[in-house]
Amino acid sequence: MSTPLQRLGKKYAAPQWRWYLGGTLALIVTNIIVLEIPQLAKEIINALATGNSLSTYTTLSLVIIGLGLTQVLIRTASRMLIFWPGRTLEASIKDDVFTHILRVPMSLLAPFSIGDLTSRLNNDVTQLRIFFAFGALQALNVIFISIFTVTKMASIDPVLTILAIFPMIPMLLLTKVMMPRLYKAMRESTEAMGRLTGKISETFAQAHMIQVMNAQSAMISRTRPDTEAIYEANIRTVWIRTLIWPVMTILIGLSQFATLAWGGRQIIAGQLSVGDIMAFNIYIGMLTFPFASLGIILNVYQRAKPASERLEDLSGLSPEHAKNLQEISDQIPTKAMLAVKNLSFAWPDGRPCLSEISFTVIPGERVGIFGNIGCGKSTLFNIITRLIDHSQGEVLLNGKSILTMPPSDVRRSIAYGLQQPLLFSESVRSNLCLGLPDESTSTERLEKATRMAQVYDDIMRLPETWDTPIGEKGIKLSGGQKQRLALARLLLRPAEMIILDDVLSAVDHDTEHRLIHSLLETKSALLIASHRVSILEPCDKVLVMRDGRIIGSGSYGDVRSLIETISLEESDAKPLNKASTNQPEVRQ
Repeated sequence: MSTPLQRLGKKYAAPQWRWYLGGTLALIVTNIIVLEIPQLAKEIINALATGNSLSTYTTLSLVIIGLGLTQVLIRTASRMLIFWPGRTLEASIKDDVFTHILRVPMSLLAPFSIGDLTSRLNNDVTQLRIFFAFGALQALNVIFISIFTVTKMASIDPVLTILAIFPMIPMLLLTKVMMPRLYKAMRESTEAMGRLTGKISETFAQAHMIQVMNAQSAMISRTRPDTEAIYEANIRTVWIRTLIWPVMTILIGLSQFATLAWGGRQIIAGQLSVGDIMAFNIYIGMLTFPFASLGIILNVYQRAKPASERLEDLSGLSPEHAKNLQEISDQIPTKAMLAVKNLSFAWPDGRPCLSEISFTVIPGERVGIFGNIGCGKSTLFNIITRLIDHSQGEVLLNGKSILTMPPSDVRRSIAYGLQQPLLFSESVRSNLCLGLPDESTSTERLEKATRMAQVYDDIMRLPETWDTPIGEKGIKLSGGQKQRLALARLLLRPAEMIILDDVLSAVDHDTEHRLIHSLLETKSALLIASHRVSILEPCDKVLVMRDGRIIGSGSYGDVRSLIETISLEESDAKPLNKASTNQPEVRQ
């Protein structure tokens, strides 16, 4: 069974085989040149011993210089050829994982913090790029230089070659023992880094709140366990690598001692020349490179292995898709655009959220939903728009189960205004046109939508009007302006139904009155959750929710007393009035 690292290599690295092949050929040529230089140096030494003419030394020296320069050029080419696939792989993985995450249901992403996702896309992908580029280069170098060097050494003296290599065998055994420990330390460090990145991201996003609460020390304490975990894991890694290097130095010394001891006897016996021993010592020096590189390759591999597993945790999440379910459309009124029947939902930990929810919305109908905080209104909307998939009951759109429809089709039919206005650090125009097929939406369309959302005049007062950057999360705007800008973005989208989840909580009452009038003029069906009576009164039908159930439905007059009862309970017997008990502080 293949590992996550092997599967990533097959998918992303294997298609780059032409680059790897070119780099491999360049490395072969490089190593042949490098191994030929000691042979020429041996000729110079032997020529000195026999007293040859100066021209012989000059010619050999010039050849060595020429080979050295050629080797530099070809080695540079080999690095460029092998590093290129690493950069391509890095870009491809980031694109694919980022795109995949955007298609995963939010319920599956709940266990991952934003910082952890960022760490996986950044740190983990970087480790894979290093492995498939620098790691591949080092591995190929180790293979070629080991084979070529041992061959050259054996051609000089096979017995001397065995004596020189034998002390290095324990190095391989030590590496095998240390690999599992090194992997464990790298995995712990990577996971702690993901947790720490998440906490730091939250800290930066809420810096103003931390300052107001004078909680700087508390936030530092909150991150300390993860920083200590990273420190301890890295220290274990250093200890392992520190152990390997001295052992390797000692073994190399033993190889050189064996060469001098046996080689000296061979020179005395006339079996080898001084030039042979000098070339042999150069080859031993070259052979130390593969063993030195083993530590580097091991380090790179043990970082890439947990990185590939963490990325597979994300790529293994099932994206949103249409499910193969049997249609039961004959059980619902054919005129209903949206039909919810016996819908129940519980969270993964077993906590119930919705129970036996049933209602219908016909084309053009205005349906209000009133309920206490935590009664399940937002969860209901998330299920209708397939941000969460349900398993009990039915939700049908135009007589078709939403579970059998691609989520993109459901969301094209339904425009959903979230409870919290979510804006990006782009211009007003970019925020309004987000997700539209043609982001060069005409100014006339923008003006119409923003006038309906009662935010047009605010935009015109901004320094660059439509092209004004609004800062991260719309920080340059007031709460009411954020809500109305998000509402205008919603109104730009042609949809059969508009769902609004308490999106007018931060606007003043005059603006609210104008907004309601604009919304009621739209031809789309409207499903709106609110605590404000002024929004619920004009609705054709009002549903009253409590503890995940619908406990009343009808016109506002029919459920008024029920609404007042719930409102009194929430406000400790404070009477409900037209102005609503929720008085937002807004900045116009």
